[in-house]
Amino acid sequence: MNDNDMEATDKKVNEVANDNLDALEDSLKHMESEEIKKQIDDMLDDCLDDKKVLIRIAKILINKSRESFEDE
Repeated sequence: MNDNDMEATDKKVNEVANDNLDALEDSLKHMESEEIKKQIDDMLDDCLDDKKVLIRIAKILINKSRESFEDE
């Protein structure tokens, strides 16, 4: 396989992955909470080695928790 073939394959894989994420995003409103949690768990498993991503996710959850305290 030459470089052009690999680049074309990588591009196609990325397109399919983005299409799958778009479909997931579009279907979130129609999913049950447990299925959404499963999808989140799967995505977290995929990024466990990326500390920057985990920090961003943690900050989102921290801010959400703070909001819940303000609502009370």
